[in-house]
Amino acid sequence: MLSRRQFLQSGSAAAAISVALPAAAHAKEENKALPRPITQLKSLHGDATPISLEERRERQEKARKLMRENNISAILMTEGTSLTYFSGIRWWGGERLFTMVLPAKGESFYVCPAFEEGRAREQIAQSPDGKSPDVRIWQEDENPYERVAQGLSDRGIAGDNPRGEENVGSGKAGPPE
Repeated sequence: MLSRRQFLQSGSAAAAISVALPAAAHAKEENKALPRPITQLKSLHGDATPISLEERRERQEKARKLMRENNISAILMTEGTSLTYFSGIRWWGGERLFTMVLPAKGESFYVCPAFEEGRAREQIAQSPDGKSPDVRIWQEDENPYERVAQGLSDRGIAGDNPRGEENVGSGKAGPPE
């Protein structure tokens, strides 16, 4: 039977080894020479330009055109690449619903938890909707999908065909089934 002291000593030794081994492996990797074609690549870092608000607006308009052509009334986007692609908003993590709803016609709206409103408005201010965003907050004891439904209803598209992007469960806008 291990004593508490022996257990702690063995745990300390294991922790030291787990730090030392990856560091040694990383040092060996740094000494490897890169293949010649890789070393001859020119950095394109200086040629990169940030995505402008105008480009994001164009992306949204193209999406709206495609939605109308495919009889989709709105797209609900939660955290992830689609939200960033269309709005520039980087929202990650959390089990609470934060969404941008992009309707085929009319202005977008956002639904977020009340305690995240400041963070949401800060990011939305840098998006195409930044000047006068429609942000609908919900409290912990409320259903956020009611805010989504109300936003759709306010735009006259509540009973139509809203869809969720790939990160939204079944792809149908609404609470998980």
